[in-house]
Parts: sequence; C-alpha cells; structure tokens
Amino acid sequence: MTGDALGLRLGIIGGLGPLASADFYRKLTELTPARADTDHLPLVLLSIPQLPDRTQAILSGSDEVLTQLLAAVRTLDALGVESIAIPCNTAHHWFDRLTAETSADIVHIVDSVVEDMARSFAGRRVAVLATPGTLSSGFYQHRLLSAGYEFCVPSSASFQREVDRAIADVKAGDIQSASVALGEAFRHCREEGIEAAILACTELSVMSREVDGAGLTIMDSNSALATACLRRLGLLAGSVQPALHRRIG
Repeated sequence: MTGDALGLRLGIIGGLGPLASADFYRKLTELTPARADTDHLPLVLLSIPQLPDRTQAILSGSDEVLTQLLAAVRTLDALGVESIAIPCNTAHHWFDRLTAETSADIVHIVDSVVEDMARSFAGRRVAVLATPGTLSSGFYQHRLLSAGYEFCVPSSASFQREVDRAIADVKAGDIQSASVALGEAFRHCREEGIEAAILACTELSVMSREVDGAGLTIMDSNSALATACLRRLGLLAGSVQPALHRRIG
C-alpha cells in the first residue's frame, strides 16, 4: 500500500535518539484535540538511530549526516507526506539544504520554540541548553536575537559540562543521573538572572515533565515542534496554548 493510499500527512525523522523521538510522538498525540483514534494525524516515523553523531559532523565539517538525512527526506517524499518534523535540534544545522531538496514543509524546531515563547513568555533573558554542535551552528542565537530575546550563557565553566552530561545520560537511559545534571545547569541559569531555559536538545525534552526549574520558565523544544506541526496541518488553530511547558515556582 502506498503513502498516498494511506493518506500520510506527517513524516518524522526519528531515532536521534530513540527516546527523544518517542517523547515527541507522545507529546504530538497528547496535544492533538482528539476524541477517537481517527481524529489523530496519519503519519510515519522513520527511525534511523545509526545516523552519525551530529555534533561531531558539524565540528569536523563532515557531510555524512546530510547525506543520510537527505535519503530520509526523499523516503518521506516518496510517501507523499505534507510536512516533516525532525525532533533533533542539532540536525537543523542542515535545515536549509534539506528544504531545498523536498516539496514537503519541514517544520523548523527553533521557529517553533520562538512561536511558543511569543505566546507564553514575557521576559527577555534566555539560556539555550543544547549540544556544542547546535551552539556552534548558531541558528538558535540568530533566531532568538531576531525575535528580540537576549541570548545568555552562564559564566560558569561547568554549565555546558552539566548540559552535556544530562544529554549523554538520557542517551544511556540513566534518567535519574540526567535529572541531577540538568538541575545543576538550571542552578547556574538562576544565579545569573536568566528568566527562561530552552530544552534545546530533545534528549532533555524527555525530562520536561520531571524537571523543576524553580522559577525559570522551561521551554521544551519537542512540545513546541509538536504544537507547530499540529497548527501547520490544521489540527490546532489560532492561539491554542501548548500544555506541556510551564513556569514552576
């Protein structure tokens, strides 16, 4: 049976990592205003966990990741999807080159976060908790500054180490240890008067329900991407408020 016959509307490039894409699919499902199975989006999740490390590829200038992402996009194109979601922030380094090769609408995860912030965050000082590859690429800095936010980096040398440790622990399945590391990263943010922390790696999104920002506004990139996909495809309208990020404390 072809994608057209199934009426597939959304394609998800997942497996980057597996828990992060499972978290995205769960949030997409929970955010859908559905009363029955048939109210949900017909979609396909293409999981490719063997994709090379995105941060290493960015820092080394390798196009190996791009080659495999293009193959994934073409697979989804062949299925006739209208939109594509990539629940991996770092993979958006190749966003422009991917969009040039598809007729589908690839929903940008950072644009989705900025849209959510416009609806639910009134402050300016924002920290981005992300991989070194995402930070090196600069797409968060560009979009946040263009939207009028202040891109803040805690001065403590241990801040990025704690973020990296939390991401690695989620990939290893150690959520408890990841929560401790993430809590330390949040502490550095609060100490420097930062008002919001963006979970800008979808591994961190896995912990979005459990973490305590203690006064920080926590913006979850997976929730933002799921909300944007539902809006683009007509399942959420207007200014419907996402339910899966919140202010604590």
